[in-house]
Amino acid sequence: MSTIEDVAGWLTLAREIGAEFAARVVADERDRIRPDAQLQRLKDSGLTNLVIPVRLGGAGQPWSLAMRVLREIAAGDGSVGLLFGYHLLNTVNLRREPQPRRDRLLAEIAEGRLWLAGVVNPRDDDILATPSPGGGFRLTGRKGFCSGAAFADRLTISARDRERGARLMVTLPADRPGLAYAGDWDHFGVARSDSGSFTLDDVWASAEEVQVCDLEDAGDFAAVIRTPVNQSAFTQYYLGAAQGALREARRYLHAEARPWVHSLAASASEDPLVLGQMGELWIALQGAVALADVAARRVDDLLEADATFTADLRGETAIAVASAKVLAARTALDVTTRVFDALGARATHNRLGLDRFWRDVRTHSLHDPLAYKVLEVGRYAVSGEYPAIRAYT
Repeated sequence: MSTIEDVAGWLTLAREIGAEFAARVVADERDRIRPDAQLQRLKDSGLTNLVIPVRLGGAGQPWSLAMRVLREIAAGDGSVGLLFGYHLLNTVNLRREPQPRRDRLLAEIAEGRLWLAGVVNPRDDDILATPSPGGGFRLTGRKGFCSGAAFADRLTISARDRERGARLMVTLPADRPGLAYAGDWDHFGVARSDSGSFTLDDVWASAEEVQVCDLEDAGDFAAVIRTPVNQSAFTQYYLGAAQGALREARRYLHAEARPWVHSLAASASEDPLVLGQMGELWIALQGAVALADVAARRVDDLLEADATFTADLRGETAIAVASAKVLAARTALDVTTRVFDALGARATHNRLGLDRFWRDVRTHSLHDPLAYKVLEVGRYAVSGEYPAIRAYT
């Protein structure tokens, strides 16, 4: 367990690690180097145990702090930030596990500094779970968009009981025979996240490792928290990318940029037009960050309520997170695009890799359409109606 006890300490550590990652990310992306070293650094730092209770060997920090930490990691390396976000949300979503198994799993994760990921894409065909004559289930199927699964120590897998039709969530060691990553991720964003497809070929799971989990059950706390938690992590990831873009822009303006030929400024960093452009982007980002942090604290409240949650608490949290996500994605796309207006043509050189921030946000912000999030918020604004509890709302 880490000896860090205060918020400032965790944020300082996150900034230091994010800066370490930023120093090598361009070369790693160019050469498509797997981020194994970065994931190990996060494990060794204790950040992977951030939201696990102290009594189980974790740091016992709230979700809202974990989201601020996520921003710092994403600012340094987009692929690693995405994987870290999925690790955090998969950790919290273990609330679905019954006691005492839940505590046992979390204690094992904390002690072993284990990395978590999911094989759960709800839009793909179900992985089928066939009851095994010797007990447990045999799992067969394929899922796409399995961010982090190629690096995981533990996997969460969504499946359907072939005989009863019930939706299942399965938690397995990632080295269980029959699990395989297809190595088919070839997208222009989050290139080193290996967010491709995973196949299961007659994978055995014990009865204890399998839980019935209906993601649309308004009375099931695991279903209630899943989307607000997940979407909150996505929100902070986008803002981390925008934050990273502005940090790199600051460095470039002081170290390499030249004032325009008609400028009266002695340097690009003193040009009033550049200052105005950067100021607009900074102001926009601060507003989006503020709303995202409010939404993250709403998630804190929902998680703290546990089984005593109310429909209003869940509904208000869902609206706060949806609002923050839309603003974060739009702001991040704007910042990571318009920052080049302030930097000029030389900033597009591939050795700088400044396009990585836009590529990462553009890729992941298509995870689920922002237009539907706007409709959810609009329905609430007009009629006071909360989003239904579903896979993406």
